[in-house]
Amino acid sequence: MISAFPSTFLACATCLADKGSLVGQAQGFAILFMLGLLAFMFICAAGIVFSFVRRQRKYASMNPAV
Repeated sequence: MISAFPSTFLACATCLADKGSLVGQAQGFAILFMLGLLAFMFICAAGIVFSFVRRQRKYASMNPAV
């Protein structure tokens, strides 16, 4: 059923936008903005994990196991 539709119905707006139009430029910058936010969130998550690892190692060195 889906294969009966023309290919323009299956393409996303980013693929169809004219590179010179303002809409196409805005879509490109929106993708870059989303990638920037995603990278920031991954860096924050990695920082939290790194902080937990440092705290655990500090705690483990202060209280050696019996």
